[in-house]
Amino acid sequence: MIVTMSNSNGVLTLFLEIEDDDNLEPTTKYSMNEKQVTTVFPAEIDIDSIHPDHLALAIMMIVNPFVGNRLILPKGMSKQFFEKFRSLTSRYEFGPIDETLKPWTGNENSRPGLAFSGGVDSTAALSLMPPTTALVFLDRPLKSKSLYRKDAAHKACLEISNLGFDLHMIVCDLEYVRNPVGFPVDVANSVPIVLMAGYLNLDCIGFGTILESTYGTGHRKARDYPNGNHFRFWGGLFEAAGLPFILPAAGISEVGTSIIVTKSPLGEYSQSCMRGEWKKPCLSCWKCFRKQILDWAIIAANPSKHELGNLFDNLEALKYVSEVPIKHENVLTWSTNKLNFDDNLFKLLKSRVRGDSLSLDFLSKWYSPSLDIIPEKYQKCVREKILKYLDIMNAEEEREIENWSMVEFIALPGTELASEKLSKLMNEKIKSR
Repeated sequence: MIVTMSNSNGVLTLFLEIEDDDNLEPTTKYSMNEKQVTTVFPAEIDIDSIHPDHLALAIMMIVNPFVGNRLILPKGMSKQFFEKFRSLTSRYEFGPIDETLKPWTGNENSRPGLAFSGGVDSTAALSLMPPTTALVFLDRPLKSKSLYRKDAAHKACLEISNLGFDLHMIVCDLEYVRNPVGFPVDVANSVPIVLMAGYLNLDCIGFGTILESTYGTGHRKARDYPNGNHFRFWGGLFEAAGLPFILPAAGISEVGTSIIVTKSPLGEYSQSCMRGEWKKPCLSCWKCFRKQILDWAIIAANPSKHELGNLFDNLEALKYVSEVPIKHENVLTWSTNKLNFDDNLFKLLKSRVRGDSLSLDFLSKWYSPSLDIIPEKYQKCVREKILKYLDIMNAEEEREIENWSMVEFIALPGTELASEKLSKLMNEKIKSR
């Protein structure tokens, strides 16, 4: 693949020239779609001043799954960035190299950045970062009819900006490179902030990544994230670009981030649902299903029969609860364990996720070894902020994280039977509406 670029009045356009050996369908789940990416920057940003290593990193996040034998950039990267890339993979050739280019390094006044989404996890991460943190929201243009709505995210950005945070909303259409629409790699939401790192004087890039996504809690088996492929590859490339990861919520479960936003002054501006309006989540998506039960558990709510009935009248949630394991099953276990409702479907869900026998109370605490993947400069600040909201896991609870496994439970015949029973009755309810 050969990537060229144009720069006109603050608009950066990347043109993706496909070669015969490029892989336009990396998996059966997605394929390549658009062949150009446009990013609209504030007028005061000089696009030509973007560090070539940051440009290289941004391009990789957009096209990496689709590259065949080579990736040719519009500008030469530093030798150090190339050498880090080569130490991580030999899957394709990468160039050109500018032997005279010095790598990007922050100065004594540099600060962290956060790829901000407006959701609960992202807002919790912001609550744990220094007040000087720069925020960049990737504002996807809507090119066709979509379930995605920007109302809540835009309102969250506006409110947080009004509080004095340095927040930038950058229009970028990179998600249309993929079909179906979405991020080509999970860190691609950081493309705008990576490209703005020089302008914003950043020395690291943050994400709202949580315990379930880092250490694998709630999935089949635990992961040693600091020594795993994701942190090694993408974390290594970000560090080589002078922008190491800062993941303040990496040791905090979705349970913990939800607790944080109930306590944080910023919490009132967060909303995970991307389909509803501001303060009016759609209540028809998987996130709404999971978050609603979690929120009820945190505040010890007593919903009405009507609210419980509506909870399970959710076709997308049916798809997820039919899976074994359920995505973020641990969160449902913690939540249902704290709730007792006289509702047949809720009881079946609670039994299926073992909320009637497991408490998983450690999910409301902080897994402190995750501090090791925070840049040393910010460790003290992040630690102090976390401890304002959460307790620290003890040694036994840390072992629960490190030895997490659902393999035996998944293999039990009763697990599949419970899943089928829950799915059948939930499906019948939805069909009868």
